[in-house]
Amino acid sequence: MTEFEAGLDAGDIVHLWQKAPSRTALSEVRVAKGGAELAVLPGAHSDDFTRTVFEAPSAGIYRFAWDDAATAVSLAYAYAPARVMEDGIRLLRATEKNRNADARYGLHFQPAWGWMNDPNGLCEVDGRTHLFYQHYPHARRWNTMHWGHAASRNLVDWVHLPIFLEPRADLLADNRLTGGAFSGSAVPRADGSLRIYYTDREDDREPSQEWQITAVSNDLLSPGPSQPIITTRPAIPNFGKDIRDPYVFRGPDGLWKMLVAGADDQAGLVLLYETSDSDGAGGWAFVDVLHREPLPRSVPAECPCLIALDGEGEGLHALLFGLIGYRDEQTRRRNLSYAIVGRFDGRTFEPILRRELDFGTDCYAIQAFQHHSGPVGISWAANWTDVFKDRDFRSAMTLPRRFVWQDGALLMPPVESVRELRTDVAEADLAGAGAVALRDGLGEIEIELGEAGAPFTLEFEHPDHRMSLTYDGQTLELVFDPPGNRVVPRYLTRTTTLSRVTVFVDVGLLEIYADGGLQNATKRFESDLPIGGVHLKSDAGSIPSARLWNLRPRLNGLG
Repeated sequence: MTEFEAGLDAGDIVHLWQKAPSRTALSEVRVAKGGAELAVLPGAHSDDFTRTVFEAPSAGIYRFAWDDAATAVSLAYAYAPARVMEDGIRLLRATEKNRNADARYGLHFQPAWGWMNDPNGLCEVDGRTHLFYQHYPHARRWNTMHWGHAASRNLVDWVHLPIFLEPRADLLADNRLTGGAFSGSAVPRADGSLRIYYTDREDDREPSQEWQITAVSNDLLSPGPSQPIITTRPAIPNFGKDIRDPYVFRGPDGLWKMLVAGADDQAGLVLLYETSDSDGAGGWAFVDVLHREPLPRSVPAECPCLIALDGEGEGLHALLFGLIGYRDEQTRRRNLSYAIVGRFDGRTFEPILRRELDFGTDCYAIQAFQHHSGPVGISWAANWTDVFKDRDFRSAMTLPRRFVWQDGALLMPPVESVRELRTDVAEADLAGAGAVALRDGLGEIEIELGEAGAPFTLEFEHPDHRMSLTYDGQTLELVFDPPGNRVVPRYLTRTTTLSRVTVFVDVGLLEIYADGGLQNATKRFESDLPIGGVHLKSDAGSIPSARLWNLRPRLNGLG
C-alpha cells in the first residue's frame, strides 16, 4: 500500500492521475480523513494515466492510498480555486519518472514535472500573462500532448497552475494511437473568458491527421466543450499532411485571422484563414498562402504568428515561423526560425526585412502576443535535434523578448523586468578581474566595447562542456563543445559594428543579446552542473565597461 497525506481547506480541489496495470482493469484510490474512509476514486480503462478530481468537504488532513499491485499514481496536486491564480498549485505527489529537480533553470520557466515544448496561448488577462505549453505530465519524454499552464504578473516570476487541456480520451486509452492536443493560441474575450484554438492530431488518421479545434474557458483553468472549426484541407497542389498550430488575431480590417502552417512539395507554407464571425467561433475560410519558404526539400513550417509592431514600427507586422527538419549546410545547424517584417493589409503580406531569430538555434516555436507594454514573445529554449525518444529531456522557456523596430532593423531585447532578478554587482570591472566565480551558476554579464568591433573572448567555466563567446571584429561566435565526439554545429553571426553584449547565465542554458537584441543566441546544454565562473579576455582598454550581476532565481509559485 502506498499513500500520501494532504492538508486541505474546505473546497480545495485535488487533481490526481492514476491507471491500472492493464486497460481491462480499473484502478482506484481511497480517500480517508480522521480514520474514516470518505471516498473511493475510480480510474478509467486506459493505457495512460487519467485525471481524477476530489473536492475536500471540510478542512483537515486527508490520506490518499492505493494498492500498488492494482494502481499506479503519477501525479497529484491541490489548489484553492479562489486563490490559485495568486498562490498556484501545491504539489502532493510526483515520481522519479516525471519529477523535474530544482538543480536546473533557476532563471527560466520550466514545468515542475514532465515534458515541455512549444509555448501556446500566450495572452494577458487583467494584468496577468498566461503561458500555456505543450506538455506530457507523466515522464520527461514526449508523449500524448496536453497543455500545461502558468501565469505571471511580471513576465519573470511564474505561478504553476492546473493542467489546462487534455487530449481526447481515446488517445489516452490506446497506446497504439499517437497525437494529442497540439500547439495553438488564445484570445481574451471582453467578459474575462478565453477562447483557445489548437490542433488536434492523431497520426495516420484519414482523411487528415490534423484539424483545428476551438473552445472557451470561463474560469481560465479548464476549457469548456470543444468544436472543430477547420477539418478540410486547402486546395493547394501537392499539399502535405501537416496543417497545424493555429494562431488567431484581429486583422487590420477588423476580421479575425488565423495562421496555420504546413508544406507543399517545394516549400514550407504559412496559410491564412479568416472569419466574419465576431466571436471567432466558426465560419473560417481559407484565404491564400501568406508566405512560401522555398526549400531544397519539402519540410513544413511550424508555429507561425504575426504580431503588430509599435513605436517606429507602427503599421508594420513581424511574421514569425520555424522550419522543422531544415538544416543549414554551412553551419550544420538545424530547425532554424525566422522573422520577416512587412506590411499586412488583412489578406496579403509585403516583406520588407528578414532576419534569423536566433543564431544559437535553441529558440524554437516562438509565440508573440500583445502585452500591455508592447509586443512580447517567448520561445521553447531547445531544439528538436537534441531530442531522443529513449532519453529524458528537460527544457525551459526563453526569457520573454520584446519586438522593437528601430532604425530599420528588428531588435529582440529581453523585457525590462528581467532586471528584477538582479540582487547586486558581483564584479564591476569584469575585463580586468581575471576568472570570476558565479554564485549558484546564475549571472547577467554586461559588456560595452570602447570601439565597435573590439575583439574579446568570454570563457564559461564548466566541468564537462567547453563554452566561450568570441568576437574577432567580424564574427561573433558561441563556441560550444559538449562531451562526446559527435559533429558540433557552428553558432555564429557576422557583424563589424558590435558595441554591446548582454549574457544571461543559467544552469543548463545561456542567452546572448548583441546590440540590444539586433542578434540573439540561445544555447541549452545538457547538465545539472552550473557554470562555475566566467573569464573575460580582451586587449587593454578596449572594453571600458564590463560588469557581472548576481541574480536571484525566479519565484517558483509551487507549494
